[in-house]
Parts: sequence; C-alpha cells; structure tokens
Amino acid sequence: MIASVWTYDLARFDFPAVVKRLFDIDDLSQIGRGDRTPLLDRQSDQSTTYHAAFYSGFASSVATTYRRFVAEFVPTVLGTTEFCFQKVPTFRIHLLGNVAVGEFHRDGDYNHASGEVNFWLPLTKCWESNSLWIERQRGHGDYAPVQAEPGEVLVFDAVHWAHGNRPNTTGVTRVSFDFRCIPMELYRESDRRSVSAGRRLSIGDYFDVL
Repeated sequence: MIASVWTYDLARFDFPAVVKRLFDIDDLSQIGRGDRTPLLDRQSDQSTTYHAAFYSGFASSVATTYRRFVAEFVPTVLGTTEFCFQKVPTFRIHLLGNVAVGEFHRDGDYNHASGEVNFWLPLTKCWESNSLWIERQRGHGDYAPVQAEPGEVLVFDAVHWAHGNRPNTTGVTRVSFDFRCIPMELYRESDRRSVSAGRRLSIGDYFDVL
C-alpha cells in the first residue's frame, strides 16, 4: 500500500484546539452525540451543519495555522518547496452510526489527477470502524483501517488506491480533515472540477501556492 504515517509538532500546530474553539466544544469526539443525521451518501457527505460551520469559519479561525503547517511540513514529505496545495482542506466528521464519506472510491473517480498526494490529519483518535480504511493491495479491495491520532498525518496516494469507511460503532465521533498537494513538476492545468464543491482543479481555484 502506498501510504505512510508521519508525525508533526502538535504544540506548534494544535489543530484539535483550533477546531474546538471553532465549534465551541471541549471534546471533539462528542460532537453530534444524540443527533439523528440520516446516513450520508456521496451527494450529502459534505452537507451537514458541521461542515457548514467549518467552512464558514475556516478563513478566520483555521487558515493561518493551516497555511503555516503546509509551508513547514509538506516540503519535508514531498522533497520540494515547489508545489501547489488544496486552498481549503476537506472537513470530515464520522458521526456515530454513520459514515464520513458516501462510498469507497478512488479520488481518480472524482476527477483528481495522477501526481496528487493526499494528507489526512485526524483531530481525534481513530481506529477500527471510525477510521479511514484503505486497500492493502491496489485493486484487491482488501481494506484495513488506519490507526492514528492527533499529531500524526497519513500520507497516501488517494488517486489510485481505493479507500472509504464503515459505519461508526466505536461510540465516539471521528473528526479529521485532509488536503491534496501536487509537486509543480507534475502539475497540469485542468478544467476538471471537484465533485462536492464544483471548484476547478487548478491553481487559483481549488489549488493555491504559497
């Protein structure tokens, strides 16, 4: 499987604390307890009130820490300072009894191109049914869950490797965000658009540079 777990300085980039302040909650793993959110699917998995709150508050509450993290962390992984990155990361919430993404998929199925590297940051502890599942052998559908926690980043090829999640039976909510980067030597201008937000997958819309 093309995936690896990296660590970062959580004291310097305390994303859980940033998002707690945004949601005005002490424990992210308790978000949505008691909610009766219908089972999410591909059309609705970015449309909850929690997603709306994250995206509306991103510029004022999260963007500064996010851009600083991208500037300091991503070059170490990619081995270059010449890259573009997802302007606004994708927020994920895995509510009890629900899913965080509507189906198992490859990002290539959703118009994303080869060359993208996916960075997945859990803001709560993730394991078993509340986590991201990735196939261990490409094309085999032999999925296994990622075990990760705040301060860790899963880096993987989401364009070509199938991934998704199961209904969450752990008793706690999983919160995370993910973003994509492309080394500039692999970047190609495109008119393709992201499925959820309809943004053009090019620099100046979906992607940005530092």
